[in-house]
Amino acid sequence: MTVFADTPRWPRHGTVWGHLVSDRSLEELHEAAARAGLPPRAFDLDHYDWPASAREDLEAAGVSFVGDRELTRILLRSGLRVKLSERPAARARRSAAHAAELGLDPVPRDLIVGLVGHADPLPAEPGSFRLTRDQPHGDARVEAHDAQGRRRAEALLARLDALAREAGEPGFVGQAMDGAPTG
Repeated sequence: MTVFADTPRWPRHGTVWGHLVSDRSLEELHEAAARAGLPPRAFDLDHYDWPASAREDLEAAGVSFVGDRELTRILLRSGLRVKLSERPAARARRSAAHAAELGLDPVPRDLIVGLVGHADPLPAEPGSFRLTRDQPHGDARVEAHDAQGRRRAEALLARLDALAREAGEPGFVGQAMDGAPTG
C-alpha cells in the first residue's frame, strides 16, 4: 500500500481534518479513498481531506499513517504535489477545461463538472456565491452573502442545466464558485 495519511488537525465544519496522499498516482489515491468511504467531493487537486471520524475506515483500507512533515515529503517525491502558489492556476485550468466541455462562457472563478473535487470556499465579497449539486434533478446547495449572490448562483445553475441537457445529460452535477461581478 502506498497511500498515506497524517493526523487530523485542521478545524472546519465542526471537526478536524487530515490529508490523504499517494506516492504513486491519483488513480491509486482515488481507489484508496473509495475503499475508505471518502466522498469524491473530498478530493482537492493532489490530496483528499478526511475528517477525524474516518480514521478507522482509512485503517481498514490499508492506509499508512505518518506525521505531517513525512506526508509532505511523500507528496513532494511523488511528483503529484500542486504547490500552494500554483493552486489558483491549477483551479483556473480545471475550471476552463470543464467550462469548455459544457460550452460555458464566461468561466466562473471555480467550476467542477461531476462529483470529484470541491470548489474553493465562498469568498468574503458581496455578490459572490458557491453552489453544489450532487444529483441532476436535486436541489442545489447555495451559499451566498446576499440576494445578489443568490440570484447570480440561480442564473448560473439555470445556464449549467441547459448546457448539460444540450450535451445529453439530465442536468448539471458539480460545483461552481464565483466572486463579485466585475465591471
